[in-house]
Amino acid sequence: MNVAARVRSVLNALFPPIDRKRLRFRGGWFALPIYLVVVSMYPLSLEHADWVDIKEQFWWIAIGGVIVGTLLGNGRMPFRRAVLSGSLVGALFVMLATTFAAPGAGLFRDRLVHLAQLVNNWITQVLAGEAASDPTVFVLFLGASVWAATLVGSFVLARRGRIWDAVIFNGACLVVNVSVALTNLYPDLIVFTLAVLVLLVRIHIVNLQERWAAQNIVPSGDMDWRLLRGGLTWTTVLVIMSLLTPRVGAAEVLNGAWSTFETPYHSVEAEWQRFFAGVSGPSRLRGVSFSDSIRLGQAPNLGDRVIMTVEAGAGHFWRAVTYDFYTGASWRNTETDKADKIAVPTLDREKFDARFDIIVPHSNILFAANEPLRADVPYQFYTGTDKSYSTSLRALNRSQASGVYSVTSMVSTADKASLRKAATTYPDYIRQKYLQLPSTLPQRVKDQAHKLLDGIANTYDRAEYLETWLRSPPFQYSAQVSATPPGRDPVDYFLFDLKKDFCEYFASAMVVMLREEGIPARLVEGFTTGTFDATIAQYVVREQDAHAWVEAYFPQYGWIEFEPTPSQAPFARVDNYQTLGSDGGSGDGTDASGGAGSVRDASDRETQIDQGADQGDGGPAGAVAAVVRAIDPRPALGLLGLLLALLVVAVARFNWRFRKYGPIESAWAKTRLLASYVGYGPHPSQTTYEFAASLGAAIPETRDPVRSLAEVRVRERYSPAGADDDAQDAAVIAWHRAASAMLTLLPGRILRFFTRLGR
Repeated sequence: MNVAARVRSVLNALFPPIDRKRLRFRGGWFALPIYLVVVSMYPLSLEHADWVDIKEQFWWIAIGGVIVGTLLGNGRMPFRRAVLSGSLVGALFVMLATTFAAPGAGLFRDRLVHLAQLVNNWITQVLAGEAASDPTVFVLFLGASVWAATLVGSFVLARRGRIWDAVIFNGACLVVNVSVALTNLYPDLIVFTLAVLVLLVRIHIVNLQERWAAQNIVPSGDMDWRLLRGGLTWTTVLVIMSLLTPRVGAAEVLNGAWSTFETPYHSVEAEWQRFFAGVSGPSRLRGVSFSDSIRLGQAPNLGDRVIMTVEAGAGHFWRAVTYDFYTGASWRNTETDKADKIAVPTLDREKFDARFDIIVPHSNILFAANEPLRADVPYQFYTGTDKSYSTSLRALNRSQASGVYSVTSMVSTADKASLRKAATTYPDYIRQKYLQLPSTLPQRVKDQAHKLLDGIANTYDRAEYLETWLRSPPFQYSAQVSATPPGRDPVDYFLFDLKKDFCEYFASAMVVMLREEGIPARLVEGFTTGTFDATIAQYVVREQDAHAWVEAYFPQYGWIEFEPTPSQAPFARVDNYQTLGSDGGSGDGTDASGGAGSVRDASDRETQIDQGADQGDGGPAGAVAAVVRAIDPRPALGLLGLLLALLVVAVARFNWRFRKYGPIESAWAKTRLLASYVGYGPHPSQTTYEFAASLGAAIPETRDPVRSLAEVRVRERYSPAGADDDAQDAAVIAWHRAASAMLTLLPGRILRFFTRLGR
């Protein structure tokens, strides 16, 4: 045997040839396009989520996975060897597809080498404990997930004829992407669900056809269409019900189970964010959305619609969420521990009450001034390990974050002299979280911060000087957001090139430069005060009032607000214990610091706060009333309307089936069909009287009417005179009596059916 023959023998042993006669797609040509829709929804949802710029290759990776999985599944290669071969082919395919899709010119070899260098840099940053800002590895990870989902599903479908593997793998990946993406991807999930249900019906039909062929059963010509039509009908019903069904009490059980795994989940999440810090996705597509991360350079597309009205004694900025982690391209909030109570600093702070009437809710966020203390709806603080401040205030139920609610906050009244004397020794946790900067931050940003601030004696004056510098020419505010060029740090691009942009650039620049100077700072997003409407004595806050500003940390005083964006007035603060008459950041003549009254003694104010916190909110009766008011009846009413509509359709369809029969035969056929629904259907060998007797024995209430109906039917069919009009009327009455008895059993029958499904 020569060398070529030996090589062919080894290759045939490792990779058995595919029998072309067996090469087919399970479900036939009709199911193939439906299956392609199913496997395409996950890669398409990745493109729609806009996680990364390199994304066009995901769909082609999915198609490659389908082809390779189908070939391996129709071949004779053992399972383990097929999986190994598919993995090796997938690794090569994903790497080549990503290299082709990567931007830039040059030879393919050079682009491949550049890809390897990016992966090596990512590994170095991760092993060093730093945040990896390059998204290349994340692109490869997404490509690998697409390949794995499509390869496994297609292989098992071809080898075993089982469709559920493809549904589960692709569905799980799609659900994860829909859950974490900042873009609305529910249309992708709906299309996937519809395609899966139709595909399941088609595969079921194929399985039935094979079973019938094995048993020499010849179905009627339109059997396939009838099965498919029924499947499509129930598919539509299930999708509509899933969209309209309200949340039930089981959600509380799931919330309790989630609380058990929440802490380890957040630990894993923090590491994930470190591994892929440069990946954020769009912060918003239209309007404003306060999520756990924002990517700088995204146009907010703000409109003029009213978001809320606020009734308060003075104007203030209405905080939604804060961000602590800067990736070099975006901001993230990594402090999402939940707490019922936090220990807010009280030194030079006073209570500030605001009543919000929310017109456009934002998830379960409760807006508040500066540092919220409590609300009059069930709430939780999102906070960190320190628990002396919050990153956001959230309602326990999304419906409670809409409508009317009140929040009591602690706003700072500290004067400049007091803040100048504040200590500069920060807790370790604050230093760890709020001095974080990526290793990729350009050196000239650091140099600029030191050049501006190193010669200033105290922390407050450095923060105020930086605030004034950013508010002065050549920096200008612009509502037109400019995207950061690829590979550039947004803060560096803004400070040295752009110098004119949206508030998020100004706030980000101030936070980064303060951190470089060793001053803990964070970025805050929410709304400005809005416009005061004297006719209703409330502040009207519109979508275009969305804003970002800065808070710096001062020991004992907590988080103090600063406004680096020139479009808004700076926060008013008393200098040398003299009350200033300027406004505070709202631009409408109101005090944004929450009132400029005299600075009270901290111990007196702390006593007042403790007393106020101990006061109830109306006792148990008030709590029950608040819960009742928080229930939104619209989903339940919508579901009830849907059920009534389905009931009407079912009754109409039931009667339509017997439209060609006479009154007596129609009544008898309806009785037989309804008896089948409740579990006492006729046997093919039973005569009319035998069925009437068996049904009467099973359901005693039907004995007399069914016997009367059987007698009338026999007389009509076998008597020469037939049945007269009185007999026909008697048959209809007997049918109604029998139906009334059997319908009482139908709900129990349905309940038992779903109970068996759940086992």
